[in-house]
Amino acid sequence: MLADRPQRTHALAAGYIIQALAFGATAACMILGLPPLVVYCAAAIAACTIGFTRPTQGALLPELSRTPEELSVANGVSGTVEGAGLFIGPLAAAAILTVGPPGMVFLAGAIAYVVAASLVVSLPATAHPHAIETDTTSDPIAGESAAAERLNIIDGIRVLRENADVRLVVILLALRGMVIGALDVLFILLALEVYGTGQPGAGILNGALGVGTMLGGAAAFSLVGRRRLAPALAFAVCVCGFALVATAALGTGTTAPFLIVIAGIGSAAADVAGRTILQRTTPDAVLGRVLGNLEGFYLFGMSLGSLLVPVIAVATGIVGALALTGALLPVAVVLGWRGLRGIDRRTRVPEREIAAIARNPVFSPLSPPALEAVARKARWWVVDPGHVAIHQGDRGDAYYVIEHGRFQVDVDGRPARILDKPGEGFGEIALLRDVPRTATVTAVDEAVVLVVRRDDFLAAVSGDAPARAVAERVVTERI
Repeated sequence: MLADRPQRTHALAAGYIIQALAFGATAACMILGLPPLVVYCAAAIAACTIGFTRPTQGALLPELSRTPEELSVANGVSGTVEGAGLFIGPLAAAAILTVGPPGMVFLAGAIAYVVAASLVVSLPATAHPHAIETDTTSDPIAGESAAAERLNIIDGIRVLRENADVRLVVILLALRGMVIGALDVLFILLALEVYGTGQPGAGILNGALGVGTMLGGAAAFSLVGRRRLAPALAFAVCVCGFALVATAALGTGTTAPFLIVIAGIGSAAADVAGRTILQRTTPDAVLGRVLGNLEGFYLFGMSLGSLLVPVIAVATGIVGALALTGALLPVAVVLGWRGLRGIDRRTRVPEREIAAIARNPVFSPLSPPALEAVARKARWWVVDPGHVAIHQGDRGDAYYVIEHGRFQVDVDGRPARILDKPGEGFGEIALLRDVPRTATVTAVDEAVVLVVRRDDFLAAVSGDAPARAVAERVVTERI
């Protein structure tokens, strides 16, 4: 919900303040020596607040970036800084523990969040597209935005309750999280107690899962543009499960890593296919909330798996626990197969939208997954003859792709060009240069255009070097 507030800079600062309060409360509980249950509850609340800021950061970067190049650099630097934090954080905690009690680590975290909030406050206030004030009777962006502002956090939960397709996919991905959580524990037990490879062996198994995840993620993106994804999800889930069962039956210290790589491929492919199905079956206005619920269920599954697997290992043995963990996924597919078969029949693939933007010179270099992502968020707009689509001097809030119709482009009141080819676009200069609209564009006759929001346009173009080069060439020619 924070990421959907009109002023995202304020929402980000509020998220950091909430985190500071939660971590400070945990530190106080630890330093004062309160009962462990109180400390655990406070720490759990602090852990929940960690998720408050990352979605807002991701939504805010396109608004703060003035060009696609800036957005690309910002995303790259953000990842680098996050990686550095993951390295420096444990070292800092270790240093603090040498001079003070564990509660001081949480106190240091609270101080860091206060510093972060103070830095965010200095950012310029931004209003994301949902907050743009426009005539809702003639602009599809404003009409959709007004409805989006009325939503609340319950809407995402309501979608899970009322949409069986969404609920089924979330359950399968949550079970995948449960398996991942169980493997965190099983890898240690297998290395120490079964294969005799010690702690390095556990690291090798974890590394094998990571390699499989990377391979599966790369391979799974070829599925994104396809109409039928439910069978792909079912197949990927079964590959992961059967690979784990095979590891239990045939695995040794030498062969197990290779089988775990296969399990990782299936796991990553299932994640990509499942999330794509959710994007196709969930209304865009509540998609963020549904994905937030997915993250919650996934993390709950990881916790549950790590808690249950030691109990199962005591009852069935370590190898038996691995076999049962792997069998959980194919069994879930069998139980949910009827629902999975119907998902593709009820899912709308934005074929018309993809066909329109695929003809656009700026978007045509994008990969099929990127094209589909843009197409899903775009909205159709029927423009009446004589209606002004964009006014010179206005703020640029969207990019427009022509499906059919003619538009007159006027610069400083003088005719400049006619746009009448399917796939032609207009409005890119204001978005790429972060300047007011440089021309007025008026419909000559009835026209149909596809409207792509500013942040969606910048995110797509900045993430693809060929698309960025074409966009810059178009801007240079028109200027």
